[in-house]
Amino acid sequence: MIFSNISKEFALIKRNIQSRRGHFRSDKQHYFVLHDILPEKDFQHIRELVLKNKTLFLRNDSSVRQGSSMGGHELRKSPLSQISDIIDSPEFLEKVQSKTGIDNLQFVTELDTNRLSLLYYKDEGDGIDWHVDGTIYLEDPWAGILTIVEDIKESEAKLEIKPNGKPTTFPVDKMENTLVLFQGDQVQHRARTMLKDEKRIVVSLLFSPNPTRTKNPVLRLYQAWVNYIFYGNPRA
Repeated sequence: MIFSNISKEFALIKRNIQSRRGHFRSDKQHYFVLHDILPEKDFQHIRELVLKNKTLFLRNDSSVRQGSSMGGHELRKSPLSQISDIIDSPEFLEKVQSKTGIDNLQFVTELDTNRLSLLYYKDEGDGIDWHVDGTIYLEDPWAGILTIVEDIKESEAKLEIKPNGKPTTFPVDKMENTLVLFQGDQVQHRARTMLKDEKRIVVSLLFSPNPTRTKNPVLRLYQAWVNYIFYGNPRA
C-alpha cells in the first residue's frame, strides 16, 4: 500500500508538470453535457437564491481571473447554504453517476472548498483565459460547471473547452441547468470575457473516482494559492 501511494504521488507530480507544459493525455479528453440536471423546482429555487444574494459574493480580481466568487466553506455558512443541501447530496451524485456511467464517481472531500463553490461574472471584461487546473488528487479529477444564470448577448455560452485541442462551445439557450463535466487538468477551458450588461453565475463542482489528496506540500501550497486567488481564502 505504501509503495502504491508513492507511485501515485510521483505520477501526480508528472501529470501536473506535463499538463502545465501543454502535454495532455489523449485518453482524458472525454466530456459530458448533462442537460436538466436538476429538477426544475430545485433549479428555479437556486436561481432565485443566487440572484437575491448577489452582494454576498467576494470580488477578487487577479492577473489570472476577473470576477466574483464564493468558496464552499463560506457558502455553507451563508444564506445560500440551501444550494449545498440540494446539489451536494446523494440524489444529485447518483444522477451524475447514472448519466455519465462513472459509477464510482465521488465528490471530493468537504475539506476542499472546490467541492462546491460559486463563480459570478457581471462586469465588462470579467472572465478567465484558456487554462488547465492543477490537481492535488491521486486519481482523475472531474471538474463540473453547472450554469445557473447565463444572461448574455451572444448565441454561444461563455464556457468553452478544448478537448483534443479543438475549441468546443455550447448554445446559450440550452446552458442554464446544464452540467458540463470534464477533466479540468487535462482539457483546456476558459470563460470568455463578459460584455457590458451581461451576467453569468455558475456552480463549480469537483469530483474524483478516488478523492485521495496528495501529501506533497508543494502541490498543496500551490492549491492554497489558487484558492486564495479565486475565493480570498487559502483553505484547501
